[in-house]
This record gives sequence, C-alpha cells and structure tokens, in this order.
Amino acid sequence: MMTMLQFALIALSITSTPANAGVGGAAADYLRPVLSAIGGAARINYAGVCPGHKKVRAPSIGVRPAPPGTSGMAAVREIFRNDPEVAMTRDESGMLTITIGSVSTSALQTRLPELSLSSAAQYTPMSAIVAISNALQANAAEHVESVTTVIDIVVSAPIEGRPHLLPVMQNITVDDALDSVARTFKGIVLYGACTQPDGKELFDINYIDGS
Repeated sequence: MMTMLQFALIALSITSTPANAGVGGAAADYLRPVLSAIGGAARINYAGVCPGHKKVRAPSIGVRPAPPGTSGMAAVREIFRNDPEVAMTRDESGMLTITIGSVSTSALQTRLPELSLSSAAQYTPMSAIVAISNALQANAAEHVESVTTVIDIVVSAPIEGRPHLLPVMQNITVDDALDSVARTFKGIVLYGACTQPDGKELFDINYIDGS
C-alpha cells in the first residue's frame, strides 16, 4: 500500500568558513554557483541513520565555499575537500553525483516497468519526485519504505517551451528517473537511505532548485 511521502527539511547552516553542515544546507548553497559550468544539475546520495519515527537523519559534512577563481569540478572538489566521506563522479552525460558515506543502492536500482507522470509531475520537479517515490515503493514494497508526511507543492502549469519530463518512461531504474529530474530542471536531487531495525531500507528523496 502506497503512503504519502515525507521529504525531511534539512536545516540550513550557511557559513563562509569550513564547517560541518547539513547535506541540504550549506552544501547545496555552495554548489549552486558552480553547477552551471558543469551542466547545471547534480545528484547527492547519502547514507543516513534511522533514529526512529520513520525518519532518515542526514549526516553532517565538512564543506566550505569554493575559493575565488576556481570553477567546474575543481570548485566542486574544493567545496568538499575537508570531508573524507565524500566521493564524486561524473557520467558520460556530465551528470555530477556526490556520494556521502556508504550508500545502499538496492532501492535506486529498482526497475520500474512503466512510470506515468501527470501533467503536474511533468512540469514540477517535486511532483515528479513524489511519483517516482510512490513507484519505487510499489515495485519494491517488500524491502523498502518511504518516509511519510504531507507536503505542499507549488505546481507548474504546462507551458510551451518550459522544461518538462516525458509523460511515460518505460523500463527505467529509479536512479535513472531521478537523474532525469535533475537534468531536466537543472537542480539538485537528494537521496538518503538508512536501514531500520526490521531490515527494511528507509528512503527519503528531496529536490533543491539549482538556480
């Protein structure tokens, strides 16, 4: 049975000096200015902990602003250079993936036979995230579970020329679907996971605008 999803709000911690910060706070703020030079989109996958109450607690990481004069991947490496738990890769399309800790990829590799998106989900990244999360839970219900809550989403109407996803994606992994959201809307998709005492993997997915 599918449930409504919770997207954990990660507290902002903005600083101009090296500091431990939340995954979705200073880390994302420091990434935004340098993303345009490397395609404008990124994925952040992190290994969290399950503190109870169906919540994925994101780790604190050591980040700092990229020094003046740096750009591209050099700037990205500077942002995360103080944290040995951070690894980063770029695929053939230029998609940047930042991995924090030892992240389980079993849920991400879940294959969706068909992902159908409403017009709202095609044009609104958070609506697309909800659809992907629901599809993931429906196709891997025996071993994964989503964080649950009610969220407010400002829905974008279909407008000619506006970036949007395809109405139907067939035989696609959750990982590839999340990549599509990041690429299409030029933003940052965060995926966090932890293992609960019952052995089920709890996942939390969020989206941060890249601009």
